[in-house]
Amino acid sequence: MTRREFSREELFALVWERPTSEIAKELGISDVALAKLCRRLQVPKPPRGYWAKVQAGGGPRRPPLGAFRDEIDRRRRETARIKAAGTLSNLQQQFYSAAITDLKAQGVDVTAVTGNRLPDLDPNLAAQLLLLIQNRAHEWIKQGKIDARWSHSLQGSAASLVGKLLPFARPQLLMFESEQRNRLSSGNGPAVLVRLTAPLQERIASLVRMVREHQLHHVVMPLTSADHSWSARYIHTPDSRMLLDSTLCISASEIWVESTRRAWREEDPPDRIGTARLALREIMPIDYIPTRELPLPPSITRATVAPYRGRLQALMDAEQVCEMLSGAARAMERNVPNDTLALADRIWFGVERPFRSARDAWSRIEEELEQWETELEAERSAVAKSILGIDIGDIVTGQVQGRIVRISVTSTAVYSTEKGIIFVVDGTRFRKDGTLGKQQDAIRLYFANDV
Repeated sequence: MTRREFSREELFALVWERPTSEIAKELGISDVALAKLCRRLQVPKPPRGYWAKVQAGGGPRRPPLGAFRDEIDRRRRETARIKAAGTLSNLQQQFYSAAITDLKAQGVDVTAVTGNRLPDLDPNLAAQLLLLIQNRAHEWIKQGKIDARWSHSLQGSAASLVGKLLPFARPQLLMFESEQRNRLSSGNGPAVLVRLTAPLQERIASLVRMVREHQLHHVVMPLTSADHSWSARYIHTPDSRMLLDSTLCISASEIWVESTRRAWREEDPPDRIGTARLALREIMPIDYIPTRELPLPPSITRATVAPYRGRLQALMDAEQVCEMLSGAARAMERNVPNDTLALADRIWFGVERPFRSARDAWSRIEEELEQWETELEAERSAVAKSILGIDIGDIVTGQVQGRIVRISVTSTAVYSTEKGIIFVVDGTRFRKDGTLGKQQDAIRLYFANDV
């Protein structure tokens, strides 16, 4: 039997039938490889001590195999695509064709409308189309690419097209940083990462309409990291564990996060944490999202910042070992030339040649070190992705030296020093019109150590 001959369900049955060491031996792979396969297929393994309890006549019951999260997500996207795949009116076809023409002029490989139905769009392409409509709709009309004058009905047609494109688009991550934060300062609060899903964009659009109609300064809505509410993640210093009351603040043109953190002493007032603001028109098609009644999220505002010192410490320990061995190998290579070692071996030790054997051993370690450094780089990326909730290909929006930057993520990393922690998110930068450019940029989060 090989790994490719059984399904996720069969693997689940195997690991709960016999110890993994026996299964790995039968498959001809290591225990580590089998554990990685279980993690990739999201198959739960028996807890420590399970087989000893089974041999003693006890042991907990085997849990049911949970649904594969990727499969659930795929089915949801497919359902959304089916619902969204309606026919396009003549005006909507003109808007779509104008956007496609602009993308083709920039060398993007895109699919045009066949007949009057939307094609199966790539999520990244759909995200660019949405901001193109936001930023260039009026310009297309002036240029004659859309055969109509601007009117309320024309805006309604564009809004209907946006509503059909939203389920296709990849949700971007908004990175809110403390108002006092800059490149060399940790600020006074956590960074907040909010995943801008289609339902959240629709909810924001409805709140913006409320602000504009009633001439309000801004409105707020609860923000929590709970699964049944909007997806949010809070990043602070490695040892931090805190509870925050957070709200997403929405004005007629901007969005930001405000949080309150209770002081250690009850008589002290709570700390207020405010983030920098992002312009709505630069991150979503705010003027064209269709009106839709959406239920309010539950009033759960308490969010948790969890520590991640353990994972970082393990990474730092591995880096120190690798650095120590690398330094020793370089010193060995530099200090004593090969000719000197060969002569010393021949004169003093004859055929045994211990010096030369030691040099050869260090050479083999040097080859291994290259592989270790590659693995450490991959681990830095994996730790950063896990803590930030970011994956390769995600669209992340944040501020870099006071300007809003949107990037398509190509790599992530985390670096730890005695002074602080730095998260680095690299990617290809989007242009101001919402299309993907060619220049590279990076968004960084820095947290000074508390100790």
